[in-house]
Amino acid sequence: KRGLLGEGYKFDSSEYDKFVRQGADKYFRADDELKYFLESLPQTRKIIFTNAPESSAIEILDLLGVTDFFEAVLGTDFLKNEVCKPERKAFDMVLKYLDVSPSECHRVCYFEDSYKNLLAGKEIGFRTVFITSETLKNEGRSRDELSVFDAVLDEGKVCMALKKQLPELWEK
Repeated sequence: KRGLLGEGYKFDSSEYDKFVRQGADKYFRADDELKYFLESLPQTRKIIFTNAPESSAIEILDLLGVTDFFEAVLGTDFLKNEVCKPERKAFDMVLKYLDVSPSECHRVCYFEDSYKNLLAGKEIGFRTVFITSETLKNEGRSRDELSVFDAVLDEGKVCMALKKQLPELWEK
């Protein structure tokens, strides 16, 4: 959408978003394993930081049954359709929202399926968790390059795998 707007196309942004999300209920269902994982994390502040519109992300979270686990969804409205990940300004806006100073960035644990976006978070000082998906191949990256991140998770037993790789997340 941002690319279309940048090229000068005029359209109703919310209608575009509704069109793009059509049929999401065919692909997403309540996910008990994800609920268990989110409940197991002792951190009270959890947010979604996305390049998608907030309404799109909330619809997916609703379908997964996990909306209530998140304090906020920070997407294109929050970013004013001006910046997006992996731009530093987008991350700075989120850090300001979280009231996290540059010296405290290590307290943020950032989950992402985009290599370039997660690398930007790593460079800022976040703890980083890469979630494997087809995005890795789409970005022209290989699994061998993922060792720069703190944890790498494949689909499936995410909670157990993360507890092995980053057990400190479960320390209060």
